[in-house]
Amino acid sequence: MQTRDISEVKQIWIDESVKDGIVARNVIERAAPGVAISFTDRPQEILNDFRKAGRIEDKHTLLVYKFPGKFLSSCPGSDGMVCCNYFVINFGYGCLYDCHYCFLQNYLNNPLITLFGNSDDLFAELGRRMQNQKFHFRVGTGETTDSLVLEPLSGMAELLVKHFAEIPNATLELKTKSSNVDTLLNLDHRGRTVVSWSINPPHIAEEIEVGTTTIDQRLEAARKVAKAGYRLAFHLDPVIHFEGWESAYHALIDRVFATVSPDSVAWISLGSFRYTPGLKTVMQSRFPEDWLTRGEMIQGPDGKYRYFKTIREEMYRSIREKIQSVDKRLFLYLCMETRRMWEDVFHFVPESAKNLDIGFEERRVYLDSLRPSGAGASR
Repeated sequence: MQTRDISEVKQIWIDESVKDGIVARNVIERAAPGVAISFTDRPQEILNDFRKAGRIEDKHTLLVYKFPGKFLSSCPGSDGMVCCNYFVINFGYGCLYDCHYCFLQNYLNNPLITLFGNSDDLFAELGRRMQNQKFHFRVGTGETTDSLVLEPLSGMAELLVKHFAEIPNATLELKTKSSNVDTLLNLDHRGRTVVSWSINPPHIAEEIEVGTTTIDQRLEAARKVAKAGYRLAFHLDPVIHFEGWESAYHALIDRVFATVSPDSVAWISLGSFRYTPGLKTVMQSRFPEDWLTRGEMIQGPDGKYRYFKTIREEMYRSIREKIQSVDKRLFLYLCMETRRMWEDVFHFVPESAKNLDIGFEERRVYLDSLRPSGAGASR
């Protein structure tokens, strides 16, 4: 599998209004020799031009511009599904990777990758939302772009880690399929950042997570950040159903905990492969040989198609039992699943998102108790 990195970026556009900001300066200074860098005072026209082109498989142009909207929002859960009180920061759109199942294929309509250059506005918004709140925020960054794939170019994750180190009532999650962690290793993160990886059995990653790092590379990156004092998380999402799935996922879990300690893991999520009708059309058009959408699926109350309940329950139960055989204290949760599925798999149904949040908080407090006083990054 050929891993994609920032060498894929051949053209960079910088919005004049953010050219002196830290994100734009990082991009300009770190761009490879020969990359065309241009400045514009009409970034919306560039976006519109790429929308007209509409070829989402080309991922060679980056636009850094001033984002006019809100950066922080509640995780957009699905109707009829249990949510987990999660917040998301969007600091850009698009990704160098090309996972067959990625919802961005049906969400974005252009191949242009964007980064938001007005990071000061982002940090000011976080301050307004979180200051003087008794609630502990869990905030992730991997919804509309991979959190670390552009890190060697943008330095955005480094900025976020430093900022969240100063926020006592929040935990930042950087969700990725990359191994770009070197800029994070010597930061004084104060235990307030979780670095997480989406993982699947190696042959699945190689076949349908195009351009991503291998599972071994992801786990080696996890080992590095754990050594630097970060908490880890793993997302077995989407869990894929195929012949031999059980032994493959059990072997994957063995691989994870042969590399990192259970006491470095903040949480693990489980979620099955799912898609909207629109995404199915895009997937079958872009990947004619893809088998993910060829099996029998059922449409849920949120309009998304999933494996039949019996299949999902069997996979979740087996994987849960395997993980808990490693350490019963590990915190697991289901992503985008029904109350009935929670009952069948865990014999427990969160009464609300806040009720589920108690589990995250208990795990956080437990891991805090294991940290040496004042510990931050490894020295």
